[in-house]
Amino acid sequence: MKYKNGEITMINIDKLLESKRIEVKIPNIKIDKYYVKQFRINNKLTQIALANILGVTKKTIEKWEQGTNNINGSSAVLLRLLNDNPDLLSQLYSVKVVKGKDDENEYQTIESKVITLTPKNSKKIPVAHLPFVAMI
Repeated sequence: MKYKNGEITMINIDKLLESKRIEVKIPNIKIDKYYVKQFRINNKLTQIALANILGVTKKTIEKWEQGTNNINGSSAVLLRLLNDNPDLLSQLYSVKVVKGKDDENEYQTIESKVITLTPKNSKKIPVAHLPFVAMI
């Protein structure tokens, strides 16, 4: 995939396989401290939850929001993709609560919901393990 001017385009796999050398370049996406904080607020995420989603530490999120460090690379790409595709966040990080297997050995869904991690529950449900099926 290529990301250019806010649009994603597909790469021709045949051309890729025929080439002798492949270069992978992460697009240079400009994201400032206001963008990071506004994304987090708009999606009702704590700094810890956003850190888990992006695979960084809470301290990194704090530094991005304060403007101490710049956000770049794959974190910037993922943040832009999640911002441009609001449904993607709920599709990637949702939890199904089930009550167990029925006669056909299928899990019965009780409820589907998106979990926003807070300091209180972040150690119980790490985002890295989502999506998953929880048993009650």
